[in-house]
Amino acid sequence: MLKILKMSNNLVIKRSQLVEFPIVGTPATLRRYKARTIPNLSRNNIILYGIECYTEDQLAQTPSGEAVIDTADANQVVLTLMDTDKNQFIYNCPIISLIRENVGGFVTIFKPRLINLNDCYIQLTDATGIAAGENVVFNFYYELVGE
Repeated sequence: MLKILKMSNNLVIKRSQLVEFPIVGTPATLRRYKARTIPNLSRNNIILYGIECYTEDQLAQTPSGEAVIDTADANQVVLTLMDTDKNQFIYNCPIISLIRENVGGFVTIFKPRLINLNDCYIQLTDATGIAAGENVVFNFYYELVGE
């Protein structure tokens, strides 16, 4: 149920933050992998309006020095984003459709939503080739409530 308003490569960025979803433990299909805790994004105070995903072709490693998921494995991962009312407004979106080079250089933009990062997750549709410790990394484009 992906409701994309438009895609744009002329994004006006208010704020952005890399968000890491680490594959913890033995990779397993349909297991939910949560985002790494980011204090300034975990207080239900951000309004998300855009997102893009990075694989190891775009980002060699995370800012914390960890491995990024291999590009060949991107078609095995889906993303679910939830708002503060526990509604899934992006549900099982293949991350391959959020990688700029796959969509003509565009960032995915949608109707701004107040999100609860603690409830957002990724899932593997196939764990083949994915290793423990790899990270799926997104750039969230957002504004703070009241900005």
